Amino acid sequence: MTDRALTLSDNYARKVSLSDVQEELLRRVMEGESVISICKADDMPSRSTVFKWLNDDPQFFAAYWIAKAWYTETAVEEMREIADAKMPTYVDENGNRRVDPAAVAQARLRIDTRKWMAGKLNPRRYGDSSTLNLNDVRETKRPRSKEEIFARLASIAGTLGGNEEDED
Repeated sequence: MTDRALTLSDNYARKVSLSDVQEELLRRVMEGESVISICKADDMPSRSTVFKWLNDDPQFFAAYWIAKAWYTETAVEEMREIADAKMPTYVDENGNRRVDPAAVAQARLRIDTRKWMAGKLNPRRYGDSSTLNLNDVRETKRPRSKEEIFARLASIAGTLGGNEEDED
């Protein structure tokens, strides 16, 4: 076992003691490889062993999620490379050079998948910012008297058809 500092930032550093196999697995996770594909290798543990480590070892669990957080940075860089890559072209029946629509669709799917994963794994940084800020109060409500409340309720009831006069 070796001691290595896996960090998300200079402010967050924790020494963890991991085996060489665990370190290799985490390195590959950080580079974007799935646990499924990593565990297919002969020199790697089974998925059930990895899940047991995640369940039983808090240090490995923390290191795994740090590796996943670092993967989001890799995914963002991959999105840019995919978007900037030259698309395959073909020549149509009129002799015009066209971009292959299937390649565009595949690139879009690859980018959207990485974007979704980055948003789920690191929502604070890459998630949709559609949150409701309850601390941002633009209009202050004043307290209402009972008379004002009853008048408002009567007005609402009247618009709902409840303004029929009683016949005695």
